[in-house]
Amino acid sequence: MDALDLLTVLCGVLALAAAVALSLACSRLLRAAQQLEAATQAFEQAATPAVEELRAAAAFAVGEVDRIDALVEVAGAIGDRVDTATEATYRALTSPVIKGVAFASGTRRAARRLRGREHARGVTTGARR
Repeated sequence: MDALDLLTVLCGVLALAAAVALSLACSRLLRAAQQLEAATQAFEQAATPAVEELRAAAAFAVGEVDRIDALVEVAGAIGDRVDTATEATYRALTSPVIKGVAFASGTRRAARRLRGREHARGVTTGARR
């Protein structure tokens, strides 16, 4: 066997070794791809109900937010009406109350003056001296 035959055999052995190494690598890559596919399917099976539940919860939350927004608007309107009613009551009662207090004060003053004149004449009212 000469050098050319030896080189040919060595190249054949090296090519065979490279083919075996590549087939082993391809086999491992194929297994990894299959495992990745199985994991993806398991994730999809678990995630799909969770996404549907999340969508339902979001829709419910939107409905609740709308309901609470309506309640806040109603409460604001009621507050405005109460403020208006309070102001109207204040305006309606303030003037008569002030007039009543002024009238009572004037009557009290007039009664004191009349009592002062009666005391000066010597007339007594009986209960008080």
